Amino acid sequence: MRYVTAILLSLALADPVALAAEGSTSPSAQALLGLIAKEGGRKVLWNLWERDKEFDRVISGIESGDPSWLKVATALKPFSDGAASLSLDYAVARALPKAPNQVLALVGHGFSAADICTSPFIEPDPGVAEAYERQALAALSKVKAPALAPIAAECSKQVRLPDGA
Repeated sequence: MRYVTAILLSLALADPVALAAEGSTSPSAQALLGLIAKEGGRKVLWNLWERDKEFDRVISGIESGDPSWLKVATALKPFSDGAASLSLDYAVARALPKAPNQVLALVGHGFSAADICTSPFIEPDPGVAEAYERQALAALSKVKAPALAPIAAECSKQVRLPDGA
């Protein structure tokens, strides 16, 4: 019994230390990818989920459109459900205007066009969804890669707000 308690205590203490890469309270994308490779995406995702501030920092990283953070999203997505899945989908969708080619390349790799080609807001302030729509459509119009162009065209249709919204 003492042995099991010691193991559980060491695991509980190890996770925050592992996530706090190099003394930082915010893990880097590379540190998270290493942790996912070592401990598994399920464990990392749910440890993050239990720590709101750390999870929010990861979501902000993904929203940046940085390729390393998009890899984190892809690595965590298979282990998400419900609210965590929606958070990842919306974070990737918010990266769309910043990195349309990289985001569209995720379609079929854990993310669907329906999930990320949307207005990623729940009850946004006035003008927020409309500004996102304009930025996303402008970014999508610049996608020229033959493999991504059809996805961009479909995404453009889906990202448009309904008339009167």
